[in-house]
Amino acid sequence: MIKKVFFKIFIISFFVLTSNSFAVVMPVFKQSASVTDITGDPIGGPADVTFSPDGTKIHFTNFSNNVSFGFLRQFTLTTPFDISTMDTSSEVRLNLNAGSDDVGSFIQGHEFNSDGTKVFVISQNGTFNIHTLTTPYDISNFSQDADDGVSDYKTAFSAGDGDVRPRDITFNNDGTKMYFVDGGNNNQGDGGVVEYDLSTPFVPSTATFVNELVVTNELSLFEQDVEFDDDGTRMYVIDSHTSANANAKIAVYKLSTPFHTSTATFVGSIKNFFNASGGLGTPIGLGFSSDGMKLYQTTYEIGGSGDLDRVYEYDLTCPYGIVICENEVATVVSAQVEIAKNVMYQNSSNIFKRFDWLRRNEERITLNNHNIKLNINNPILAKLKTNLENSLKNKLDQSFIDIQNSQASLKNKKPIPNKKNWSYWSHGDISIGRQGDTLSLKPKEIKARGLMFGADKLVDSGIFGYAFRYGNDVVNVKSSNEELDTHSFTFNIYGSIPLKNQTHLNALIGASLLSMNQMAFGSYTAKRNGRQIFTSITLEDENQYTKYDLIPFGKLELGITQFSDYTDFSISPISANIYDSLTFKTGSISSGLKFDSVLYLEDKTLSRNGFIEYIYDFTPDIDYFYKSNADNKTNKKTVSAYSPHNIKGNIGFEYARESGSTFAINYERYQSLDESGHTDSLLFKLGRINKQNTNFDVIYDPMNNNKTKISYLKNLGKFKLKVNSNYSLFSKIPDYGANIELSGTF
Repeated sequence: MIKKVFFKIFIISFFVLTSNSFAVVMPVFKQSASVTDITGDPIGGPADVTFSPDGTKIHFTNFSNNVSFGFLRQFTLTTPFDISTMDTSSEVRLNLNAGSDDVGSFIQGHEFNSDGTKVFVISQNGTFNIHTLTTPYDISNFSQDADDGVSDYKTAFSAGDGDVRPRDITFNNDGTKMYFVDGGNNNQGDGGVVEYDLSTPFVPSTATFVNELVVTNELSLFEQDVEFDDDGTRMYVIDSHTSANANAKIAVYKLSTPFHTSTATFVGSIKNFFNASGGLGTPIGLGFSSDGMKLYQTTYEIGGSGDLDRVYEYDLTCPYGIVICENEVATVVSAQVEIAKNVMYQNSSNIFKRFDWLRRNEERITLNNHNIKLNINNPILAKLKTNLENSLKNKLDQSFIDIQNSQASLKNKKPIPNKKNWSYWSHGDISIGRQGDTLSLKPKEIKARGLMFGADKLVDSGIFGYAFRYGNDVVNVKSSNEELDTHSFTFNIYGSIPLKNQTHLNALIGASLLSMNQMAFGSYTAKRNGRQIFTSITLEDENQYTKYDLIPFGKLELGITQFSDYTDFSISPISANIYDSLTFKTGSISSGLKFDSVLYLEDKTLSRNGFIEYIYDFTPDIDYFYKSNADNKTNKKTVSAYSPHNIKGNIGFEYARESGSTFAINYERYQSLDESGHTDSLLFKLGRINKQNTNFDVIYDPMNNNKTKISYLKNLGKFKLKVNSNYSLFSKIPDYGANIELSGTF
């Protein structure tokens, strides 16, 4: 209790001492480049700058009072997002005044729709046009859209001051909102960001005025350009002037509701940064790289002389890091929810694997079973079963050989031995994966591992047991250098009851404690604790359906998780987030068919096995609340299911001889039906076990650089000789190694 009070006092003191003296996060100048056309002449005022998502194309609109210079220009970058590799000979021009809907003079901002198939250009006179592109983000081939029926966008829609001088245009992610920068009227202090709702996405003529955020208290010149971060929680506005001006700024706002300017709070501004290379131009355009780690800004001075029309490139210390750095709130909380779900899934999956193993091994003398299982998915590395696993399993089983254990069985015929004895088992699992991004979430790399121990016994006609699992889940948000390192401890009680006609009901109930450590840029920033309780139930029908022994099954999984409140300290104290406690429910239901058919051929067998399963994740939307130290406002966000509908399929063949030699091939795919995410696994295996206590395995993994792993184990009396080697079969730079191990017991 004393430690907890002391920690809270420390946090309060920390904020008091630093809230008025935090370090403003500044862009770091990297380089600049002259923006020239194919003749080598300056294009005259690059008013806005955008990139294709892959960074190989850069686009500029040029600001000019001459309609003959009404162009949108495109250049190719040989290195993505590196302006020093801009190839001026690759220039492509789109004439904005050569069609039925000319944009006129004083061209300002441009913007693409979400898939890059349309580009929108506006001038400060209120004229506007749209072009449809054959290839996304490539203006080489286009067609101009028909006149949209709006003659003057300055006065077409009611606005806060009734007259908008549009200097830029942008949209939210799904195109249901449009924004103009109102540059003010002769610097009379009425400039701002004007927000509209679009009844039809990316169709400006369907706009309805929503709000105008006046920004002249923070920007004293002509408001020029506006950009949002990728989830709409931060907004950036740059101002400009008719000549070089050292007072030009970028103002930064936080939005408690994404893309809603009415919820904006000013958090700071920067100025003078654009003169880092000694340039004399005044800033006019603003843009970011697709990952938010680079800032680009254009300058112009049409009344001056010399090389003034330039584009500047800056490195940022964190995604969209101007004035403040923030963690990826939505992605981090989503990762916490996914970790909680994964802990439940791993426990239930391992225990139900125990039931499957019992059914496959009803004739074993002992039910002690110890396995190491490697599940690796997305990136696809395939399932690995090395000789190390076999060695560990054999060694652990041998340690129980002298213990009298009962043979618990889930089938009709029950063994005679003493029913009071327990059988022991263990299971290790490792998984590697990657979850793709959505409009509001960033890609996450996932690594999880666990070790589980269990004991069960035959009770009347069913099975009863206990199991404990320790798990370690690590989630890395690559775009922001944030990481979650979670340790979980779970206790399970499980059982199986035979029903009529070879039908079995398997069930478990589990309780977990979770400890999450959050890191940013290699330093710990937060700790959050959690607890959960969950249950999982499967129903399987083992009646023989066709010669393939089809086994229908269904599964239901439910859980409740509670996370503690916590404070996340990011790079600067102003951006620390204070999260409320969170309680949420999770659930999924699945059904499918297993099959396992064995064909006996004299001294050999051929097993054909696999399953197909449909999985529906019905976890409801999860609302969570947090406050930022920057504005002390409560923010609400929602975590939605990444993919409610999924399907998983597996097919495999195993050929075995009585002499001990085996050959197996197995393919598995996990496919999301809502997103493009999927996982593929492919495994070839050769093996041999003979009477001389020698074990030989060859595993060929064609989806992991054709990696081949060879393992040889030989018992030599009290000694064991073990040789391991791996080799990348078709790699230009071979990856191989060998390890020799000699161990003994006395």
